[in-house]
Amino acid sequence: MRKAVIVTENSYPEGDAGAVRQHAFAKILKQLGYDVLVIGYGKNFDNKICKYDGVNFISFRPNQENIISRIICRVKFGTKVYRYIKQHYNFLDVLMVVDIMPQSFKKIEKLKRIYNCVLIHDSVEWYSPEEFKNGKFNLAYIRKDYTNKKAINNLWNVIAISSFLEEYFKQRNNNVKRIPVIMDIKKITPRLKCIENSEKFIFVYAGGPGKKDYLKEIIEGFSFLSLEQRKIVEVNIIGVNEDQLVKSCDVSIDLINSIKDCLKIYGRISRDETLELVKRADYSLLIRDESLRYSKAGFPTKIVESLACGTPPLCNLTSDLGLYLKNEENSIIALGHTSKDVYKAIIHAISITDINKRNFMRESARKLAEDSFHYSRYVSSLKEICDN
Repeated sequence: MRKAVIVTENSYPEGDAGAVRQHAFAKILKQLGYDVLVIGYGKNFDNKICKYDGVNFISFRPNQENIISRIICRVKFGTKVYRYIKQHYNFLDVLMVVDIMPQSFKKIEKLKRIYNCVLIHDSVEWYSPEEFKNGKFNLAYIRKDYTNKKAINNLWNVIAISSFLEEYFKQRNNNVKRIPVIMDIKKITPRLKCIENSEKFIFVYAGGPGKKDYLKEIIEGFSFLSLEQRKIVEVNIIGVNEDQLVKSCDVSIDLINSIKDCLKIYGRISRDETLELVKRADYSLLIRDESLRYSKAGFPTKIVESLACGTPPLCNLTSDLGLYLKNEENSIIALGHTSKDVYKAIIHAISITDINKRNFMRESARKLAEDSFHYSRYVSSLKEICDN
């Protein structure tokens, strides 16, 4: 049997959006007949191989969670991967890598020379300085910039999550396939009908603290609603607490208080709890600055999860979203990223009162998720790279 290893510093298997994507690739590789192992950075089970949803995985995360041990482990991650594969594999056919430290790439390339395996880098983002308080001096920014400009050489095949990254790596003469956000859509049970006789339109944002998602503009958009309009809306913020809204998202206490009558702030909750709240909502929320590199290069997983839930997103068209989203069919499209743009989109959303139209939008959202983002749609694309 052919063998494949996926290497990631994400918290696989039950972690962030990256872990969901890597699991989808692992399932595709299994479908293609590979014996698959994911080497990740999730909960450590004494360095033993475990199984999740039929996929073998091992974590190299240290059991000690002090900052010194974490830094040392990150720095030595590539060396540890190199030694593990050399010790446990007589042959290797495919080696896929995502989100590792730049210095780890040279160690991985040594494995290419030893096993003559296919090297694949899954490229999913390229940060902008505007996302960070210290701009270009932010370590995450420096790391990703170096990875995309220097570390990914012509030894690497590239899977690009967006057209922006696809074109960039094609210009660098890499063999590239574009694969957007993928996941096991069928694992998410949708809600395809609106709540009957509901007195409110329910909106939900599910993400994390930071500046890339324009939460300030989203909240300000709702603050422009009249008192009577706010009586028929409910706004749920998940993944960010009030303190983080103020300190990390530049949302003032006064702005938060201005919509307290319709605002619920949950903070960080589990993915399963988040999906239930997204299903309950009439619309999910996502606004980013379409002119900045990070929003062109990435592809928002939260949009795909919302579609899978049957919940139309209210968003502006960043990344490749314009290839998939249709206004009033499976989404509500904001024309920009300002608070006024958000306000106009909210008014548009709450003006759709016909229950049949809203149910159609939910069904269309789910159909889009199944047709465009279910992992099995991309088996042939990954096969082409693996057979290269």
